[in-house]
Amino acid sequence: MRRVVLAATALLVTGAAARAERPAPPAPTPAQLCRQAIQAAETEQKLPGGLLHAIGTVEAGRPDPSGKGVTAWPWTINAEGQGRYFDSKEEAIAAVEALRARGVKLIDVGCLQVNLYHHPQAFPDLQAAFDPVANARYAALFLKRLYGQTKSWEQAAANYHSATPELGDAYRQLVMAAWPAMAAKLAEERRREALVTAWSNGKVVEAKPIGQNGFQVVAMAIRGGAATARGPGQPLLLMGTPVLRPGNGKPPVAPTRRSVNGRQVMMMELAEMPGASRPR
Repeated sequence: MRRVVLAATALLVTGAAARAERPAPPAPTPAQLCRQAIQAAETEQKLPGGLLHAIGTVEAGRPDPSGKGVTAWPWTINAEGQGRYFDSKEEAIAAVEALRARGVKLIDVGCLQVNLYHHPQAFPDLQAAFDPVANARYAALFLKRLYGQTKSWEQAAANYHSATPELGDAYRQLVMAAWPAMAAKLAEERRREALVTAWSNGKVVEAKPIGQNGFQVVAMAIRGGAATARGPGQPLLLMGTPVLRPGNGKPPVAPTRRSVNGRQVMMMELAEMPGASRPR
């Protein structure tokens, strides 16, 4: 089992002082831009959890700089049978313009590798085509439309690549192989988000990975608010006090409520580290 430890330290500062003293959180990495955009598009279009992520990994996957597997990369293009990754949107756009100048038409771009020739109305310009949010949103709409035609998510994934059976089937197998791992990873991330939201009312200041499997979140709870926990039934500690009783892996029957400590602002640090006997 994963061991969860929640430690909170009340800081006697005002909200304005806290904002002034704490540096702004770092900008998302390119890989994070794809992940965030794809997750939002999946939720918006009510797609099966992790499916669009799996497609993005197959379409535009590259090793994550953080060392956490393969992830979709927003500044990716594929043309003339060759995939290329760039360090910036500007470099990717320049590469597409150079290909077009040579008469190349079949060009896939972005987190979900939308083909600019087959989807000429997808984006008003290349800036939008390489925008992770716009790219993921269009891909999600296209995948949902394919599902409406096939009534099968597997077949929709195959047709996302090609309606030609011999091409689509090989692609489908790659996506189906990537899907379970992506779904499990997303479920873990959403579990963490639920815990953080429950005890910070969603006011996250900073979040970063620590160690190999752990993570650390610094969140802000405003005086007078109430935290509602409706998450996994795992024992947590808030300033040394249990706040959520064990539930054998199931959510508690009713929300557990606890008022935020009566301070002006509380900076709350939540850390999760892998247990020594965590099953593999």
